Amino acid sequence: MNMSVIIEQSAISAAPATTGSIEHAVLAGRECLERAGIAPGDIDVLVNVGVYRDGNVVEPANSALIQLGLDMHLDYEAGSGRSTFSFDLRNGACGVLNAVHAATALLANGTAGRILIVSSDAHPGGIGHEPNDFRYATAGAAWLLSKGVDRESGFGPLRISPARGRSAGADPGIAGYLDLKSMGSAGQRTITVDVADDYDTVIVATAAATLRDYLAERPEIATGSATLVTNNPVPDFASGLAAEFGFGAGYQAMTGDRDAGSSGLAIAYHQLQGQGALTPGTELVFLTAGSGPMAGCVSYRVEGAV
Repeated sequence: MNMSVIIEQSAISAAPATTGSIEHAVLAGRECLERAGIAPGDIDVLVNVGVYRDGNVVEPANSALIQLGLDMHLDYEAGSGRSTFSFDLRNGACGVLNAVHAATALLANGTAGRILIVSSDAHPGGIGHEPNDFRYATAGAAWLLSKGVDRESGFGPLRISPARGRSAGADPGIAGYLDLKSMGSAGQRTITVDVADDYDTVIVATAAATLRDYLAERPEIATGSATLVTNNPVPDFASGLAAEFGFGAGYQAMTGDRDAGSSGLAIAYHQLQGQGALTPGTELVFLTAGSGPMAGCVSYRVEGAV
């Protein structure tokens, strides 16, 4: 690749508690653009990677509703030559890295100059219908991606791998679905999330195998001076893997006792940014893991001031 792709800016939305998935994505996206000094109309592509959504809405694509909330190219303007293309891309916690992969291709071929990736999850029943055992945090996040100036900065090659030793169609670890037989008239407020008994063990093993393979392919990564940045599918996920692989530090998304879901990596990155831990040249390795079971890994070097 003859160019770099960088996170130009980031943002998260974790409050107020009454906000649903669409509004969290809109709030995070709006703050991200404001922090970057970018108008909504300057975004060429919007990618939504959120999974659990208000009222279980599938059509229209949630990306279109988020685009509406951001007041981003709502109507075609004759002769403008510019509009925003938006779409949903769902792959659980790994979806954000799939979006980075797609964004890299769009930026490389000149299709886009700036791409906004948003994520959010919320119980479809909303506040008041959300059970205490719902696994995922109600939150949103955003990354603004663009071409970097320094080719040594930005994202490296990406790896996404399924769990080893499981045949196609095997237990995905976590399955979120609508129980059509029993949901009745409450379908818009209902979601079933089944978690396998061995999920914690399998997801850590899947992440470790993916990280091990990635580091073997990228011997130039100096783990001792790099930070491992992860989502939070299980407690002590980042610290345990950082110690196992000799990273200088490990940090995972902090969302209380709930999984950050599709926003995990973006939340962790933004929290590190807020702590002043990201300076020019900082070496990161992003690692995310979730249902599938699968894990994704990519290196990242911070460019310029953040």
